[in-house]
Amino acid sequence: MAHVRKNHLDMTDRERRAFIDAVLELKRRGVYDEFVRLHIRMNSSDYINKDDGPRYGHINPGLMPWHRQYLLEFEKALRWVDPSVTLPYWDWTTDRGTDSPLWGEDFLGGNGRPGDGRVTTGPFAFANGWRINTSVVPDGPEDPWLEGNYTHDDRPYLIRDLGGLGELSTAEELEETLALPVYDSPPWNHTSGYEPPFESFRNHVEGYAMFPWEENIGKLHGSVHVWVGGHMLYIGSPNDPVFFLHHAFIDKLWALWQEEHPGVPHYLPVEPTPGVPSLHTLLAPWNTMTPADLVDHTPFYTYDV
Repeated sequence: MAHVRKNHLDMTDRERRAFIDAVLELKRRGVYDEFVRLHIRMNSSDYINKDDGPRYGHINPGLMPWHRQYLLEFEKALRWVDPSVTLPYWDWTTDRGTDSPLWGEDFLGGNGRPGDGRVTTGPFAFANGWRINTSVVPDGPEDPWLEGNYTHDDRPYLIRDLGGLGELSTAEELEETLALPVYDSPPWNHTSGYEPPFESFRNHVEGYAMFPWEENIGKLHGSVHVWVGGHMLYIGSPNDPVFFLHHAFIDKLWALWQEEHPGVPHYLPVEPTPGVPSLHTLLAPWNTMTPADLVDHTPFYTYDV
C-alpha cells in the first residue's frame, strides 16, 4: 500500500526520531555505505561520459527515474528497519535558513565548524559515531559537477559549509521551470534546453540550463548541492543524509510537473537512444524497472500536498 512522504517540517517528534534511528541502523549494518558507493560508481561514469557516452542517473533524461528508483531502494531499506518510516523532503524554496529545524541537533545536525567544515552536532557528527567510509574529491581542472576523474578522500568526518557558496533557488525560479512543457530534448545532456524554447524541464531542474535572465551559475538541484557544500558538492553526496531529503523534493517536482502538463509525454526519449535510458530501458545497476515503470509514483507513495 502506498505510504505518504511528508515535508520534514510537518513530521512529529516521533516520526523524526524514527527516521534518524533507521538511518543510523542502516549505517551500523553497512547498508548505508553501499548506497553511497553505488552513487559514486554510477555517477563517475555519468560525468566521464557527460557529452555523449553512456549515462544513467545524471546529465541525461534518466535523472528523474534513476533517482526515483534509488530513493525507493533506500526507503525500502529504511522500512525493513522500521515499517513506519518514510522519506521526508526538504522544500528549499521556502525553508531556506541555517536556523531551520532541518539543521537542529535532534535532526540532521548543524553546519560545519570554521576551518575544516567538520559537523560537530547532531546524530551525524563524527563524535557521535557517524564515520565517512567511502568518499571522493575531484581530481582535475574542470568544475566538480562536470568532471569525471576522482581521487579518494580519506577524511572520516562529515563536512558542511551551509551558505558558503552560491544561493538556494527561489520559488519564482522553480515556477518558471515547472512551466516548461517539454520533459527533455536532444542532445539529452548538460546543454539541452539552453536556448529558446528551452525544451528541457529535466536540465533546468538539474541546474545546468539557465534562462537568459538568471544570473547565478547552477540552480534548483545543483544549487542545493553547492549551498550545503562539503560532501554534498561531489559525487559522494549521499554521505550527508540531507541528500535524501533534497532528492525527495526533486522527485516531488517531477510529480508536480506532470500534474501541470497532463497532455505531454512525461518521459523522453520514447524510442531507444544511444547513451541514455529510453522509456523502456531497464535502469542500471538494478535492471528491474524502466522509466515507464517509474513515471507514476503513486503505486509506491504519495506526497502530503
